[in-house]
Amino acid sequence: MTAGSRREALEALIWNYSEFDTPEEVEAVFRAQRRLSLRYALLFFIVTLLLPVLHVVWEAWVTRPLWGGLTPAFIAATILYPAFCLLLAAAYTMRANRLEEDLLERPPLPEALPLRTPAEEGG
Repeated sequence: MTAGSRREALEALIWNYSEFDTPEEVEAVFRAQRRLSLRYALLFFIVTLLLPVLHVVWEAWVTRPLWGGLTPAFIAATILYPAFCLLLAAAYTMRANRLEEDLLERPPLPEALPLRTPAEEGG
């Protein structure tokens, strides 16, 4: 395969995956992404607000040692809440990407083309 034909193949691949979505498709994806974002934001805010509410409502939350002298509030704030945030972010990202691919009906990107430099081509 010559350098010119490789370049043409690469340009055709880039052209096929360029953004040529209709306004209706973009609007549908925007609405679906907005609904998904609101769901995850609501879950995030509920869990975030739950920590100070437990602090006020449940006295043992901050006074009773649970494990190694650490209270449930300390464990939740230092281990459980950051883990929850990371898992929530990963889940949202995967669902949002899948949602966009499904709505725009795009096939997954093919494996990278075996491109070579002109020196490797012999030219």
